[in-house]
Amino acid sequence: TFYLASDPLADDLVAWIERTGEHAKAKFERSIRLGIDGVPNPEPELQRFFERADELPGWVDFTQIRVGALAYQRFGILGMIVLSAWSLINGYHSSAAVKPLAFTGQLRHRTQRRLAETARFVSEATQVDGLRAGRPGRDIALRVTVIHAHVRRACLGSDQWRTDVWGLPINQADMVGTLLEFSLLMMDGAQRLGFFLSSEEREAILAMWRYCGYLSGVDPWLLEQLGSEAKTRRLAELLRLVQPGPDEDSLALTQELLKVPGQNAKGKGPPVLALTVSRIHNGLARAFTGPEIADDLRIPNDLWQYSVYPIHAAVAPFEWLRRHVPGASRLASHVGNRAVRGDLTRILRGEEPSFTIS
Repeated sequence: TFYLASDPLADDLVAWIERTGEHAKAKFERSIRLGIDGVPNPEPELQRFFERADELPGWVDFTQIRVGALAYQRFGILGMIVLSAWSLINGYHSSAAVKPLAFTGQLRHRTQRRLAETARFVSEATQVDGLRAGRPGRDIALRVTVIHAHVRRACLGSDQWRTDVWGLPINQADMVGTLLEFSLLMMDGAQRLGFFLSSEEREAILAMWRYCGYLSGVDPWLLEQLGSEAKTRRLAELLRLVQPGPDEDSLALTQELLKVPGQNAKGKGPPVLALTVSRIHNGLARAFTGPEIADDLRIPNDLWQYSVYPIHAAVAPFEWLRRHVPGASRLASHVGNRAVRGDLTRILRGEEPSFTIS
């Protein structure tokens, strides 16, 4: 079962790093910068980890991934709202999936910062050629894989972890679930807000996150399911059916996340703006997740959930123009990408995340 499967290569690498200390961390950093060939006498754990990262699966097509990146960038700030209001909240509905977050305590204590770091990872992974060797998206994907292995090791070292109930921490099912949140749910949410995606762009976005999943150590069989949208949807439905419902940790994490959009909007205008952004975000969270999940997670049930309709009405005409005016699609990608990256820099206050084991 994928709930009892981890990423052995990353687990072995972290075990070696923790045994060896700073010397191992330095060799890992050198491998990130120069590739494994730039590291003299690499240990087997380091060699195997980077050999997997350096191997390019036959199904990877960077031309297709470029199409996916440009389409993804068009979502702009609204895409970041979908990421928060649907993708992440959907994951919180699984009590087992949130347990590593609850054990570390980081998300509840520094929610705004951690969500901005997640958004930075998504932004870098979806740059044109962002997942190629030497680019930040690929580097962050590899670093996050190691961080997840570190968290997994820490959770399993606790006498409070219940593998029989929750499965392994950050297991394969949860890992592919994250890919679905960043790909399938993001596409569906964006389309509900009025964005148009061709079938070619949808397949390209799935291909982009499929390769990101490969770099992150997701099982090959699970990655194969992202080879077409039909198979991806079947996998998403299967995961939905077998996931447990929420618990108190799910509710606490959701409530912390619902506060973030208003916090991010502070300082950009009058106080009413932060309140409006917060209400729209939380309304969209209810509209996207549906009444059953929204009630489970105690997402407010008010008229703001219908804000999805005026947003769609505002976005759709621009999307029609984009599709019919030469060069408009590339301009929309540029504007959306620039807006997201500028906003993330503002939220992070110039303190870019290192994505390293502390």
